[in-house]
Amino acid sequence: MEFRYDAVSFIFKKGDPFTKLCVLEMVGLEKTSPGKKLLLDILRTQKKDGGFPSKIDESLSGVKETERIASLLLRCGWPKDGLSLTGCMRFLLKNQTEEGGFRESPKLNIPEEVVELSNRKAVTWLTADLIDLLRQMGQEHTKACQKAINWLRRMETPQGSWGLFEEDQGVDPDSSAQITFLMQKLLGKEDPLYKRGSVLFEKHLDQMAQNAQAGFYYLKGEKRQNDIYHLTHLLGQSMFSGKRGADAGYNIGDERVKKSCRE
Repeated sequence: MEFRYDAVSFIFKKGDPFTKLCVLEMVGLEKTSPGKKLLLDILRTQKKDGGFPSKIDESLSGVKETERIASLLLRCGWPKDGLSLTGCMRFLLKNQTEEGGFRESPKLNIPEEVVELSNRKAVTWLTADLIDLLRQMGQEHTKACQKAINWLRRMETPQGSWGLFEEDQGVDPDSSAQITFLMQKLLGKEDPLYKRGSVLFEKHLDQMAQNAQAGFYYLKGEKRQNDIYHLTHLLGQSMFSGKRGADAGYNIGDERVKKSCRE
């Protein structure tokens, strides 16, 4: 696989301030003049409720976007007790369900094509993201964080996997991998939950390599051609989310991962 365009220059021509700052932070240039300007541009968009604009409706705050920007602010050295981050956390915690999971903002009208989000059901991968953010904020032992961890444990399916939403008995490989390696960080490699999830992860990675070699895959019985997301999303987690979640388990030196990129 070869890129048609230079990815970095394309991002800086077409990307939004968040994406651009993610790239600068990744290479240690977030404190340069361009990085500081991008940071200020992002902070200016913070809303009165403490959240940041949703990609779905920029007039409203989004849980997904607020979590990602809060994580980026932390990576850029922003103070945990500053007004920006305390505002973010206030908004995010309002969207935690009584059971402990996190959902997207109920104010948003989520289009049908956005299949990975819900504001009616708690979302597994979003909850994992929020757990990681709470830990980064030094709030790992708070009631909110412990409720979220316990909720994720309860959402594990009998196969050792996770679906996208609460009580979802289907298997979402991305969410399962992200949560599996989060649990490794929280509970260690000897925890039964991590062991079950890691076995399933290896099977999914095998299948991904097979798909890359074949040039196609099946989704619900329908044959589909591989696309960029299908082949490379395993490696792109860290650019926008830091070294978190599924990133801990995807080893760029793994021959299956290299095969997916080459294909």
